[in-house]
Formats: sequence, structure tokens, C-alpha cells
Amino acid sequence: MQTYIVDVGYLQEEDAFDVNHLLPNWLPSSNIFLERSASQAKVGVTGSLSQEDFNLWLSDLARSLPPHTGVSLDLLLTESNGVAYVNYRLVDRITNINPPIEADNPGFLNYALTWFRSRRPKVRIYATEGLFWMEGV
Repeated sequence: MQTYIVDVGYLQEEDAFDVNHLLPNWLPSSNIFLERSASQAKVGVTGSLSQEDFNLWLSDLARSLPPHTGVSLDLLLTESNGVAYVNYRLVDRITNINPPIEADNPGFLNYALTWFRSRRPKVRIYATEGLFWMEGV
């Protein structure tokens, strides 16, 4: 069983639970290009998307996975001209993944990415059905 060093520092913020909402699972995007890109993503694929589009892409990627399968991605979180960007590399697909107890709900993803961008912009994210968690790199 894999051990994760999960960083949930963003949950210590005063407004963390006020501005986020629980989701039963990842929501599908309405962007067919993001959905197709996510469903065809292979280990090693890299890209750069606005944070908003990355959230949708990751959601579509997690929804495309078989049950009990997860993915890990290395992220570099940046901002340019007031727009947040996520540079990503799909590191692995993990079968029979066992999420840690600290795994979080997809409704917190955008908040977490924003928090990490200003504090620790290089992170590894894991996503599986209905959950994500992050580790500093």
C-alpha cells in the first residue's frame, strides 16, 4: 500500500469551508475538446491550461478512469496577466489505488490550486473517483 504525504494546508484557511461546496463526484465539463483530450491522455502527456480549464480537464480525466484507478500529475502553478495557469505532466495511472484519509472532495480543487500557487507552486496531485489529494514536491 502506497503512503502519501498529503498537504492540506489550504484547509487551515479561515474561509476554506465557507467558499467551497461538497460535490458527489467530479462534474463533467461541457467542453468536448477538453473531454476528448482528458479521455485520451496517456502517461507522459504534458500541457498547459488556464486553471479553470485544467479543473475541467482533470474532472473529465478522473471520470474517464476505470473504478479503483487513479492518476498522478506533476503541476507547476503560475499566473500571468491576472490569469492562473497549470502546467501539468501525467506521471502515472495507478490501479487499485487506496486514497488516504486526507483526500478531499472535488469541490475544493480550485481553492486548493489557488492556495498552492501562492505558497508551493510545484505539487503532485492525485485524482480518483470523487477525490483528490496533493503532495508538495
